[in-house]
Amino acid sequence: MKTSSVTLEKESYEEPEIFRRESKVIFFSGIKGGCGSSFIVNCTASHLAKTKSSNIVLLDLNSGKRDSRIIFNISDESVRDIGDLDSDFKDIDVSVLKRLVVNMDNSLNVIFPSLKYEKRKIFENKNLELFLDILSKIYDLILVDFPYYLLFKYDFDFLEYPDKFVLISQPDLISVSNLEILIKNLCPDSVSGKFLIAINKFNLKPYISPARIINIVRYPVETFIPYDRDIEYLYLTKGPFPIFSYNLRAVNNIADFSEKLHSCLF
Repeated sequence: MKTSSVTLEKESYEEPEIFRRESKVIFFSGIKGGCGSSFIVNCTASHLAKTKSSNIVLLDLNSGKRDSRIIFNISDESVRDIGDLDSDFKDIDVSVLKRLVVNMDNSLNVIFPSLKYEKRKIFENKNLELFLDILSKIYDLILVDFPYYLLFKYDFDFLEYPDKFVLISQPDLISVSNLEILIKNLCPDSVSGKFLIAINKFNLKPYISPARIINIVRYPVETFIPYDRDIEYLYLTKGPFPIFSYNLRAVNNIADFSEKLHSCLF
């Protein structure tokens, strides 16, 4: 299906006060593909949209993937996504930007990634920062599903921009060892409070103990989320919203983590 690009029309940005400060931005990134980063950010966004009055948007940057469309049951190929933006971000119009947003249940808003690989370059240079600044004029809380490979591709100051950065890892020795390296590269002592560590599927073999994980990464772990096969099936077939109807440890840990994340920002 042929889609046309949306050109963002000009709006003045002369006054620095209009840039993001009241709104909050949280990045979620995994130590590798398949570690559950998208699962955690989707569930966190869904829980907060359901329980808070904040205006929340979930921004998925996983270009070329249908994952979030499937999880949120979006089958319409004509739904606008990031790929419909023109690559020139110098001219901006908030009303046009709103057309990219899909309104889900419980007031969650989602911006889906482009299904075209070539569109992944749309946020090169300073475009991602500019795009987040625009979203910050509309939404109170912006949660970004930020794939691991982008950490090394974009000229982006991760220490300066996101208010919180959630790093997600599985509990096996290789993943945790690579997490320790990533923390060393991203987390200088001066801004250590910006980064939060979540260990996903900590009860799934091959795993190492929570005490050993903490000893290796030498950084506080905010939450350990256990694997639950029934919750995984429900999430994959019905989406993230229904899982919060169940009083299970995995669900409770995600809900508690979401609440702590929100309370430390607002």
